[in-house]
Amino acid sequence: MTERRNLAGNAHRRRGATAVMVAIAIPVIIGFAALTIDVGLIYNTKTDLQRAADAAALAAASRLGDYASGDVMAQGREAAMSITAENRVLNKLITIEDSDITFGRAILNKQTGQFDFVPTNIFPDSARVVVRKTEGSSNGSLNLFFARIFGKNTQDVTAEAIAMLLPRDIAVVADLSGSHSYDSRFQNYKRTDINLYDVWSHLPGGIEDVDSVWADDAAALSDEELAQRAGPAWGFFKRLGYGQQQTPSDYNPNADPGLIKLGYRSNTSNAVLESYLFDQGYSEDEVDVLMSGDQDNNTTAYTYRVAVALGLANWNSGISGGRWESTGGSGGNGNGSIGGNEIVWAEKFGDRSLDESANIWQDYIKNYVQSSRSSMAKANSNMRYQFGLKTFVDYLLNNRASHEQTPELANTPHYPMQAVKDAVSHLTYTIENLHSNDRLSLEIYATRAVHEVDLTNDYEKVSNRLNEMQAAHYTQSTNIGGGILRGIETLTGGNANPASRKVMVLLTDGMANIGCETCTSYDESGGARYAREMAQAAADAGIQIYTVSVGTDADENLMGDIASTSGGTHFHAEGTIDQYSDQLDAVFELIGGSQQVALIK
Repeated sequence: MTERRNLAGNAHRRRGATAVMVAIAIPVIIGFAALTIDVGLIYNTKTDLQRAADAAALAAASRLGDYASGDVMAQGREAAMSITAENRVLNKLITIEDSDITFGRAILNKQTGQFDFVPTNIFPDSARVVVRKTEGSSNGSLNLFFARIFGKNTQDVTAEAIAMLLPRDIAVVADLSGSHSYDSRFQNYKRTDINLYDVWSHLPGGIEDVDSVWADDAAALSDEELAQRAGPAWGFFKRLGYGQQQTPSDYNPNADPGLIKLGYRSNTSNAVLESYLFDQGYSEDEVDVLMSGDQDNNTTAYTYRVAVALGLANWNSGISGGRWESTGGSGGNGNGSIGGNEIVWAEKFGDRSLDESANIWQDYIKNYVQSSRSSMAKANSNMRYQFGLKTFVDYLLNNRASHEQTPELANTPHYPMQAVKDAVSHLTYTIENLHSNDRLSLEIYATRAVHEVDLTNDYEKVSNRLNEMQAAHYTQSTNIGGGILRGIETLTGGNANPASRKVMVLLTDGMANIGCETCTSYDESGGARYAREMAQAAADAGIQIYTVSVGTDADENLMGDIASTSGGTHFHAEGTIDQYSDQLDAVFELIGGSQQVALIK
């Protein structure tokens, strides 16, 4: 009995000890509960605030490139405040003040590889936003729950985010194949407004040139006459003038006063030409020979007759009473057939020697105007045997297109080359006005691809170099894959900024037709395959490609595939010269201003 009482007493004492321990533990348990709930509350608040700050910083930074719309910082503040109001914190609306938004520039720290934020209002490219739930702010402090037991009623919570416009390394990859003068050539007169007159008027040696052949009589000419003599002319072309400036789809070369038809083994009746030849001192017998095709025994004889008739060469005929007697030339055999030993080349083309010029004149006469296979004769059979300034300019664009042969063409507005030049200038202007850390390079391609300008902030280097170039500058074909390869090498090379977004702007007006980097043979299927392979290589290197095609001959499907492979966008421009020029300007303005934003804190 005594033992049971002792056991009961022990149990009673244990219950008492437990009660004391519970009493002691309750405040601790409550404290842990307060800590758990309130810490979780603070954490959730911080998460919501950070989300709002991130969104606001991105919104503010995204407006910093839109100078065309006005004050970029005012736009940025408005965007940040608007987006903050859409991000609730603990399901409650929250606001930010002007003082919570700071603009600056993100400067790459080469030691850390990270961007440092430096506040400035001078051409900012980044924005810092602080979102607060603090005492004195419009949102107030965070109200706590269980912590009140310990006298802790509120907690200040803040979040900060910094976003910047991502700098870009942009490789401009331009097509300089021969087709980039197609829309200025006669072959396209039925589908677009060709501008042969503009090309001619921009060649050196015209009325606006101080050393021009026209300088002596410029003051005496009417505006209309000046327009006819805007570019250089040679021999009879000086009297003939340019003729009809516009070339409508129903163009009739036989009615163009700027052309004269001198057919092979065919007689010519033209009072203006006869008058010109008499003024040159040729006798009636000589003029009869020059106006007749009776002595065109072969192509060479015909070529010499035309060259003399056009005043490109002088004829020492040997015919009694002929011009040669008064000029002191050594006489020919007098048989009325013009031989090579009887002519003296008289007109230079540009600064070339008479011998080099003679080769050009003969090629123009024999292999272009006389040929039924020339591009202009295929477009209009009546263009055959038509001589004049417009057919000579057309010959230059077709047969002497390279910079080595005719560097003067680089300064002429031949299309679509000029539209591409203008669009790239628009791109550089747009990027320059952004005051960004973007850099540009220039790659060009035809049969082969060439790196022209290293990545640089001196954007004029890119536009100026392209302006110095011309369609078929080096070669003729279209190696799109090679152009992409040059762009990849530039954007992944030692001069590239590892912190920059990699972008390629690829232009063409035609189809890929070269199948490897070093290939030279025309290969349309291989060219498309190689271009797609290089597009995948660019995508693997993290390079985004914007593709821009011009004109109805461009392979839009291929350009679309290249863009989609790399996560880029394809744009297309066509129509008249003015229409696609305007379209290209709009495209390049869009590309120039399409900077992405990213959080750097």
